Amino acid sequence: MNNHETRRYDSFTRVRAFGLNHSEDFLPASKAGGHFSNVARIIKELEAARLAQHANGLHSTEPLAERLRLMLQDLTRTARAIAQDEPGFADPFRPPENAGQSALLAAVDAILLKLLEAPDDTKAIKAAKAALIARFVQHEMPADFVTRIAADRAAINSAKAAQESGENETVQSTAAVGRLVRDGTKEVIYLDAIVRNKYARNPDKLRAWISASHVERPRRLSKKLPQASVSALIAGPLEQEVIS
Repeated sequence: MNNHETRRYDSFTRVRAFGLNHSEDFLPASKAGGHFSNVARIIKELEAARLAQHANGLHSTEPLAERLRLMLQDLTRTARAIAQDEPGFADPFRPPENAGQSALLAAVDAILLKLLEAPDDTKAIKAAKAALIARFVQHEMPADFVTRIAADRAAINSAKAAQESGENETVQSTAAVGRLVRDGTKEVIYLDAIVRNKYARNPDKLRAWISASHVERPRRLSKKLPQASVSALIAGPLEQEVIS
């Protein structure tokens, strides 16, 4: 939720609390009781939509990519060491052309073609790949380093797919938040009319309602706004605060 929506949400939670604290004046079966119930429902739906927005932003590929970078550095460093006595050995194991993730994945894919068994590999190709892997393992690389690289490469593909799906879900969640904020604002406007009528001769409760239902304004550092008096707030319509 953006700042505007968060301020509305905060207002809705205060309105809900006001309804609970004054439930003896607004029975569940009454008109006001129905609107307070709608506000409580909208708050729950807003919280669910906010959680969805947050969850859909968590599918980052960068931690996986960073792990691949480190493994690739180990592999290319080892290949260069072996190439001191076997010129050309390091040629198939080139580092990425640049620091970008696309270049990294291209380098990883090229190396996996050289090392990872494929279903259609012949026995001779499988044996050659196993012998090549053994050269790296002899230099203290983990015995399963190829499996680890392949697993992280596949995980990046999965994360990217989840990211694309999450972007669509985030758009839907954002639309839901906007709709719920509008619905909640409408409920508060209904309640404002009812509560002001109910407490027209009860300034203490009316003051409490105004405090609960107001929407915080964004702070402006350049100007100091005069503080409004309680009487001015009571006389003025809530719509000036609720619908901005």
